[in-house]
Amino acid sequence: MNAEYTVPTWEAGVKQLAPNIYAYIQAKATWYWSNAGFIVGKDYVVVVDSLATVGLTQKFKDEIRKVTDKPIRFLINTHHHGDHTWGNHVFPGASIISHNLCRHELIATGVMDTGLLNTVFPDLDFTGAAVTPSHITIEKELTLHIDDQEAKLIHFGQGHTIDDLIVYLPREDIIFTGDLIFLYSMPLAMEGSFAGWIKNMGLMTELGAKTYVPGHGPVCDKEGLKECLDYLVLVQKEARKRFDKGMTTDEAAKDIDLGHYKKWANPERILANIERLWREFRGEDPATSKLDVVDVFFRMATFATGI
Repeated sequence: MNAEYTVPTWEAGVKQLAPNIYAYIQAKATWYWSNAGFIVGKDYVVVVDSLATVGLTQKFKDEIRKVTDKPIRFLINTHHHGDHTWGNHVFPGASIISHNLCRHELIATGVMDTGLLNTVFPDLDFTGAAVTPSHITIEKELTLHIDDQEAKLIHFGQGHTIDDLIVYLPREDIIFTGDLIFLYSMPLAMEGSFAGWIKNMGLMTELGAKTYVPGHGPVCDKEGLKECLDYLVLVQKEARKRFDKGMTTDEAAKDIDLGHYKKWANPERILANIERLWREFRGEDPATSKLDVVDVFFRMATFATGI
């Protein structure tokens, strides 16, 4: 590992990316601290993702209101995970848009035990977190016409999850990537596909955007996308070697040298990623080959104490 490598800090809060386009960035990139964004039209606002808790989402909404008092008409969920959906109900009256599998997975998985979450993550209060599924679902692509501006919602296929969407603004060369990009926080494919995710990163690169809003971490350019992609390629390659040697998932997780990525937040996620990769190497479909999320979370917590 490069001893000189340090994880940078970045400015949190609302960041204007272009006229009427804003990112909402958290100061941390770790568990349940996710980014969001919003687009301001002449008559209404389009929001990209809610946040993990009522409090975090209300703070985000308050920041939107400092920019505009226009009604929030649409809320896009980039995928079903709670840190992007559990605050949906803080935007009453908004029509929620997601991939059809996002709606299905959100309803099926529900909200984790909020008491347990409050204990494990004491800096957050999950009281009031709720499932509010989408009203409008898409399969592959949908274009929202916000006045003379296009927002393209695109599903490339399974990646971080089976239901990821990006929000691509072609005129401004901006993409809200959801969790297809993690930056300075370990990428997590527990409910997705490494092979699919790597493919999706290539497809996203082909769009030629200049600015990316990750699901976790600071706004970046193509170098940030490459950092995330390089992690995925590294872990897939090294995991395959250990799978072929007959190692257990625990043995492989401890054996892989993550290099400078070990300094990113949540290196314990390597364990969940290895669990997914073992199933992937056996040819199992992420849509039907589910991990026991609670069990994996507890194992990651134990693994983290030894890192």
